[in-house]
Amino acid sequence: MDDQVSAGADAAKYRTRDALILAFTLFFPALMTWGYFVYGASLKPELSKYIFGFGKTLQFAFPAIVAAFVLKERVWIRRPNCRGLLVGGLFGLAVGATIFFLGRHIIAADNSLTPLFDRLRAELLERLEPFGLASRGAFLVVCLFYSVFHSGLEEYYWRWFAFRRVSQKTAWLRAAILTNLAFTLHHVILLGVYFGYSNWLTWFASFGVFVGGMVWQTIYRRADSVYGAWLSHGLIDAGIFAVGFLLLP
Repeated sequence: MDDQVSAGADAAKYRTRDALILAFTLFFPALMTWGYFVYGASLKPELSKYIFGFGKTLQFAFPAIVAAFVLKERVWIRRPNCRGLLVGGLFGLAVGATIFFLGRHIIAADNSLTPLFDRLRAELLERLEPFGLASRGAFLVVCLFYSVFHSGLEEYYWRWFAFRRVSQKTAWLRAAILTNLAFTLHHVILLGVYFGYSNWLTWFASFGVFVGGMVWQTIYRRADSVYGAWLSHGLIDAGIFAVGFLLLP
């Protein structure tokens, strides 16, 4: 009887532990985005910069630390392989190019969105200046970093860790939807800051983020590798940052 009680207590402890890990994994990025872009907007730029740096470091260190020291899993980097690269690359090129050419057309055209892009230009420069990144050369470095490295870190975080953990608890499609709702949430906050929550662009772009995440989730599941999703994610980020580059003076 004592053994059964002990086993039941251990099982409850592990369920609580796993629930806390999943809750942090799914919702910390949204909390961090709110902390920097909403709460941090009222702080000194130097302080909000440190909040952003600390938040990103904690986010991307968390899966590896938890997997190695809490879950006692083996953590290793697989060799690059070609599984999923073709599909991921084609999807990324198509979406990234569409974002760039559509954004360039909207910026160049004199229409109802012109005041919005003028405000975005001012806000973009305001965000970049504290980091010393308001020049075109520095912004290009940021573009390369996010397109190459940050996209890979997000795939490791959302696909390798978050989706993999959730899919151990429920069916893969349900896990994919839940994970991508969380993945989309911090983009909703970010887009709402720039476009406004009543602007259709915020929700259209957020829906695009959700669809993109579902595609990357499917690529990851079928290829059992993050490399195809990473390539696709990076190409789309490059298209987004290329539009931002056009906004610089």
